[in-house]
Amino acid sequence: MSYSIVINLDYDDYPEKVCAELWDIIETRMLAAGFQRDGRTFFSTLPGDEARAIAQRTIEDIEDHLDFHRKHIYRYFKEFYGYDKECVINLMLPPPESIRVDEPDREQ
Repeated sequence: MSYSIVINLDYDDYPEKVCAELWDIIETRMLAAGFQRDGRTFFSTLPGDEARAIAQRTIEDIEDHLDFHRKHIYRYFKEFYGYDKECVINLMLPPPESIRVDEPDREQ
C-alpha cells in the first residue's frame, strides 16, 4: 500500500523566489523524513495515519526553525493533503469494468 502527500505552494499570492526557496526546504525535509517524491507529491509505504503524522510533523518542524516573513508556513500553501493511492483512478484509462481479458481456448 502507498500513501501520498500533496503539497502545492501559493505561487499566485507570494513571490516565486520565496516559494522556490520554501519548496527546496520542504523537499529536503520530506525526503529526509523517508518520503519519496513524484512531482509535487510525496509518497510513503507507511500506513496513512503514520504518513500523515510524519508529514505534518515535518512541516511544523520547518515552521519552528524558519522565519518566512513572520508568517505561518501554511499561508504559503495552496494545498496540503494526503490520500491512499488505492483510491486513485487514472482517468486516462478506460474504466476497470470495461477491460476484458479473454483466455485462449485450452481444448487440446
